[in-house]
Amino acid sequence: MAVTQVGFPLDLLSQPWSARIHHFRAYTMAHPRLVATREALLNAIHEVPANSLILVFGPTGVGKTTLRAKIEQLIAAELLPVLETDRGRLPVVSVECIAPESGSFSWRDHFRRLLLQMDEPLVDYKINTAAPLRIVDNVVRFMPSARAVGAEYHHAVERALAYRRPVAVLIDEAQHLSKMSSGRRLSDQLDVIKSLAKYRYPLSAL
Repeated sequence: MAVTQVGFPLDLLSQPWSARIHHFRAYTMAHPRLVATREALLNAIHEVPANSLILVFGPTGVGKTTLRAKIEQLIAAELLPVLETDRGRLPVVSVECIAPESGSFSWRDHFRRLLLQMDEPLVDYKINTAAPLRIVDNVVRFMPSARAVGAEYHHAVERALAYRRPVAVLIDEAQHLSKMSSGRRLSDQLDVIKSLAKYRYPLSAL
């Protein structure tokens, strides 16, 4: 009968320094508060009403990204029987807010990253069939390109979420949302995020 080792692997002491350092960096300890927060967040995702935002606060390095990864695993495991028959569905959509180089948060870049996380094909060539555009006497459909603005990508994200039907959308490093040009409030930024929750998928900002 196989015996599962619990605790520190003693054979690691005879391995090279590189292996020991790798083990140390990859090791994650289940802190009681992290476990409690994980359960609270998971319960909130399952129980909150539609059009809800769930905010998780904590200092840098406290484990928010680790929490996000664990929530992804748990939701995927819960939804596995459904995913086996519904191949188009995603258990969760998870993305990181990237710090803007210009000093102002880019919704266009954020929405594009969301589409890439959902494995949407031809991200830069999405057709917005609901928004015809008239040029002279011709009516054409908008197709996001490298110069497309955030509104067009926003529409593409809404369509993708409606099709993929994730249990939740997780946004890491959400503090970067506060980096905005003058005249725009943080509440305006959160309203954009909240608009995605209208499809009954809770959004968690960490």
